[in-house]
Amino acid sequence: MWRKPGSNLRSRIFPQTTAGGLSMHARSSRNERGITIILLAFGLAMILLMAGLAVDASYLYTVRAKLSMACDAAALAAARSLNVGLTMADQESAARARAQAFFDANFPNGALNTRNRTSSVIVEETALRTRSVTVSASVVAPTYFMRIVGIPSIPVSALGKASRRDVNMMMVLDRSGSMQNSGACEPMKSAARSFVSRFAEGRDRLGMITYSTSWYYAYPLTKNFKTQSPTLDSVISTITCTGGTSTAMAISEAFNQLAALNEPGALNIIMLFTDGIPTGLTARFPVKTVSDSRYGNQESRTVDGIYHNYPNVGTIYNMLPSGCRDTANKTYPQAGWAPADRIGVLVSSGEGVAATGQTYGIIKPYAPTMTSADRSLDGPTGTMTSGAGCAFGAGTTDFNLMRYARRDIAYVPDFDLYNNRMDCCYRTVPKFTSGPFAGRIRPDRPDSVGAASTNAADNAAKRIRQDTANPTLFYVIGLGSVDSVLLKRIANDPSSPTYTRDEPTGLYVYAPDKTQLNQAFARIASEILRLAQ
Repeated sequence: MWRKPGSNLRSRIFPQTTAGGLSMHARSSRNERGITIILLAFGLAMILLMAGLAVDASYLYTVRAKLSMACDAAALAAARSLNVGLTMADQESAARARAQAFFDANFPNGALNTRNRTSSVIVEETALRTRSVTVSASVVAPTYFMRIVGIPSIPVSALGKASRRDVNMMMVLDRSGSMQNSGACEPMKSAARSFVSRFAEGRDRLGMITYSTSWYYAYPLTKNFKTQSPTLDSVISTITCTGGTSTAMAISEAFNQLAALNEPGALNIIMLFTDGIPTGLTARFPVKTVSDSRYGNQESRTVDGIYHNYPNVGTIYNMLPSGCRDTANKTYPQAGWAPADRIGVLVSSGEGVAATGQTYGIIKPYAPTMTSADRSLDGPTGTMTSGAGCAFGAGTTDFNLMRYARRDIAYVPDFDLYNNRMDCCYRTVPKFTSGPFAGRIRPDRPDSVGAASTNAADNAAKRIRQDTANPTLFYVIGLGSVDSVLLKRIANDPSSPTYTRDEPTGLYVYAPDKTQLNQAFARIASEILRLAQ
């Protein structure tokens, strides 16, 4: 490209200068050095400020960590000091003082150069049998670098909370004959032993009642259930399954044990396992002293010169008074014959739903051993002098005599031995419609005895749940062909149609077959342990 000759020559020979005599290039270099120094100074200041903020942040974190540790230690110490044998009112002030003492020891006044320390302790029952201690505290912590930007101090607060819930639990295990017939007895024992292993020796208190027609106090409530001899595990392994299903008296006796312990700070639990519908009830039975019409008892025999002939359980007979003697050795129809009421168990055959069939009694409410076949007759009120063939015969194991109960028992009372209502309300109970016992519960029909037994269990659980002096939770496992609606009612499970929010809320777990028992017991254990933390 053509360029005018000499066009760049002047600029090369005579460079441009500023008024101060410096070249423009030199002046630009000096300006750049000045800006760099300013930026460097600003950057160093920011780095120092950030380092200072980091130091303050680390210090404040240390203060908060130590304050939190002090709150946690205080809350935990106070919660551990709460005695399950005393009410909250009896020990609230002592627990508060213990919490404050632990807090003072772990974060004294002026610790870490802080000031204006404040703390508060709250001891309360936050849920059913859950005692909680909450410790909150605050201090003012100084700053060392943040004060440069106008922040000379920062408030720091922390909170610690600890809860205590000790478990007192009665296991109530159904060992009825249906368990043996279905092959579920051994799987139930295995699942129950695994269940027990999940609880803490020395903290939780466990006991056990087994039941079929009668109940047996198999293992007293104790905290040493894993180490004392025998262990609860070993006792469970000796259970045998035979007899009927007297649920109401088993759970009533379990509650009696918890109530007798009377620990206001503990979580009372009845863990019920059953595979059947209640078929047995216990009551104070009046002796039948007049003739009436009722179903036969397969009896054809002479008792004290009087022939009793009622061979068919599905036929109505004009049945004579009881053949039992009274304590003066008198019998019907002797003048002055006055047999006393007798305590015992009456049980229906099958599932207690048929209008005709066998009913058996009168059996001891308490079994002599955990392996008893439930054929020990009479009740705990002493021995009655009895005639031949009397269902109230003492000390006998003659199964045939149990069939004669319907000619010896006048009727089933409306309330059982534990004051549980039997004539209402879950199932309709067949009653005599005429004769001397009109309006009374029939002892001669399986469905009548079964319905009364079921109502007794339902009302027993309700009575127990409503006892405000000893609030008790029910956890229930049902196996196979059970009445799940009834068991949900007993547990007061939220899915129950009669769920009552004002009563302790329990849980019902259904096991379709024996292979599901381990899972069912494990779920109940997990729920109890979650509540007990």
